[in-house]
Amino acid sequence: MLKIIADTHTHTVHSHGTGTVEDNIKAAVSLGLKRITISDHGPLHMCYNIKDVEAYLRDIEEMREKYAGKIEVLAGVEMNLLSSEGDVDFPEKWADRFDVFLMGYHKLVRYKTFADRLNMMLVKRGTEKAVARNTNAYRKALERYPIDIIVHPGYGLPVDLLSLAGYAAEKGAVMEINAKHPEFTAEELRACAETGVKFSIGSDAHSPGRVGDFLPALKKAEEAGITAGQIINAE
Repeated sequence: MLKIIADTHTHTVHSHGTGTVEDNIKAAVSLGLKRITISDHGPLHMCYNIKDVEAYLRDIEEMREKYAGKIEVLAGVEMNLLSSEGDVDFPEKWADRFDVFLMGYHKLVRYKTFADRLNMMLVKRGTEKAVARNTNAYRKALERYPIDIIVHPGYGLPVDLLSLAGYAAEKGAVMEINAKHPEFTAEELRACAETGVKFSIGSDAHSPGRVGDFLPALKKAEEAGITAGQIINAE
């Protein structure tokens, strides 16, 4: 079985998780993980955004120092796709204080325009035209922002996974196999892997008890024949 040594996607009370930064870190330490990324939602989610970015980053930094030598703690942000032009809520003011930039589609965000709200929430999104538009939005986001991980691709917004994987590989971005939303089929994963794209396996934990809970994603990866060398947080 693949061995995952880091959780690349976890949430805390700073957005809509139930545990503190320290709670998540303690859970990761208890599991023997070597690294954890705290990755609460970007500022333009209407319900679950990081309310105070400065306090969030300060909390992570304090815990990084407290647990130095036990586990590596990374400051991440899960940015939201806001438009068909690839706009995301990139926290530019604090950009140099984050270690990891994740990005994906979520509902209930402050879309750039009314047309974007219609396209991404209300109209038929699975048509060929819509899938092309959605995929292009991700591609434009990858062009415009320093995105490290595309989270739960295909969840909530249909995209051409193979096309996105190929472009992510070109840009050096990683596609997530999400344990909470394992949307990939094994066949899709195998096809994406052939583009050379790398993957991460993230718990998308919203409580400390889910930190390090990778099983659904692991099963999907192993079914697809994905190797440890193709996963950035495996050994």
